[in-house]
Amino acid sequence: MKAHYDGALARKVDAPSADISKFLLSIRKRFSVTEAEAALLEDKMHETASFSAGDYLVHEDERITYSSLILEGFACRCKVSEDGQRQIMQIQIPGDFVDLHSYPLEVLDHSIATLSNCRIVKFPHAEISRVVDQSPRLARILWFSTMVDASIHREWIMNIGSRSGKERIAHLMCELYCRSEVVGLTDGHSFNMPLNQTQIGECLGFSQMHVNRMLKELRELGLLTVNSRRVDIMDYEGLKSLAGFDPNYLYLTSRVS
Repeated sequence: MKAHYDGALARKVDAPSADISKFLLSIRKRFSVTEAEAALLEDKMHETASFSAGDYLVHEDERITYSSLILEGFACRCKVSEDGQRQIMQIQIPGDFVDLHSYPLEVLDHSIATLSNCRIVKFPHAEISRVVDQSPRLARILWFSTMVDASIHREWIMNIGSRSGKERIAHLMCELYCRSEVVGLTDGHSFNMPLNQTQIGECLGFSQMHVNRMLKELRELGLLTVNSRRVDIMDYEGLKSLAGFDPNYLYLTSRVS
């Protein structure tokens, strides 16, 4: 897999401003954001880039000068072992910054790869500095976003280390459903999820064969179906109960401004 953005096939688009409405939906679930604050963020993000499924947005140990906000598509944080085994450590959906923490770190200890065709907008680190200087409140909101990423990461460790096969998959689907609902990507209890069974296994430490068996059991229990990379949850409360899913780690309630 190649870094599509820096290659000859990369496609960059400069626009007056990008549509960051999904990110604002996610933030407004937790904070009140004024039109002036939203405009300040929008004014700092102009250059967009498109990626194909399987491309890298950022390679491990690569020095970068911007953070990427997903406008369309799914991506993931991942590491690859010396023998080529990939572990996915978090899924990013539209409205997510995939590497906001690269602002202070400059170099990431993991890679960011696409799971579907993606479009992102760049938030240059120099512009983040200007936002931080202009608006300490927005600085706190951006910091909060990175803290939620850390909370999700801890829950994923708990999921892999302490839950059974069906429970792990049930928990992942509950999380993706809740996060998709916040940014308007659900239809009832259904949502698009462009992960194949191998990629689900890379999230949960399973082989593709094991994922297939667990999804079949969840379907037979009347909890969910996954067809053509679309998830239909038939019994959300039952799925939550099986997974022991508590969305508190997503911090989806209003914060003190």
